[in-house]
Amino acid sequence: MSTASAAQSQVVPPQAINFTVPDPKRTNNLSLPLYHGAGFNTEYKAWQLLVPGGFMQFNLELPEDQNIRLTLDECSMNVDGKSNNPYTITVNHNYTLITNFDDHGDHFHEVSFLITKQWLHAGANSIVIKLDSSATTKVSFKSVGVAGIVG
Repeated sequence: MSTASAAQSQVVPPQAINFTVPDPKRTNNLSLPLYHGAGFNTEYKAWQLLVPGGFMQFNLELPEDQNIRLTLDECSMNVDGKSNNPYTITVNHNYTLITNFDDHGDHFHEVSFLITKQWLHAGANSIVIKLDSSATTKVSFKSVGVAGIVG
C-alpha cells in the first residue's frame, strides 16, 4: 500500500529557463511572468538585474507540496575589479529565502538554495529575485532552474 502512494508522487523534474536568449521560454513548471529593471545583455548573452530594486518574479506551478532546489547559473559583474550586487530571494511574498546574497563570483557558476515545502503549496507559487537597493553593480543569469526533492 505505501509503495503505490509513493509511486503516485508528482515530484517536479529538473528544468531551467534559458536566459542566454532575449526571449526566454517557460518550462513545464517555471515561468517568468513579471520583471522590472531586468533584461537581456547581448555582450554577455545573459539576463541581468540592471538597477537597484530590479527584480524577476517567477511563477512555480507545483502538482503537490514538495521541497524545491532552486539553482541559479549566475555571475557577479565587476566595476573596477569589485562587485557589489547583493540580492534577496522571497517566496510567496511571505518568506525570505536569502538576504543580501553576493558571493562575488566573477565567472558564471551555479548557486543552489533549498525552498522547503512549508513555504510552498500545490498550484501557483511566486519566487522573486530582487537586486538590493545598496547594489552598485549588476548580477547576470544564464539560467534559473528548479527540481523537486524527494523526502
